[in-house]
Amino acid sequence: MITYKVKISKKGQITIPKELREKSNFNEDLEIILILTSEGILMKSKSHGLRALRGLMKEIDFKEAEEIIKKERKKWRLE
Repeated sequence: MITYKVKISKKGQITIPKELREKSNFNEDLEIILILTSEGILMKSKSHGLRALRGLMKEIDFKEAEEIIKKERKKWRLE
């Protein structure tokens, strides 16, 4: 694995090294998405996989999920 060191500018910008841009097919004006993971930030081109995420959360019952989270939090509280 090759590691690259880059700096973040005052405007929050970074320059992706040429070798990485070429290997990733990141060309000028390409829109990319950044995904925060437990290991760091994953960078993907918008055209790869974004459509696969469409409707992903459509069937999630957020009220039920919220109740499950509340119950789990109560279990872990130190009293």
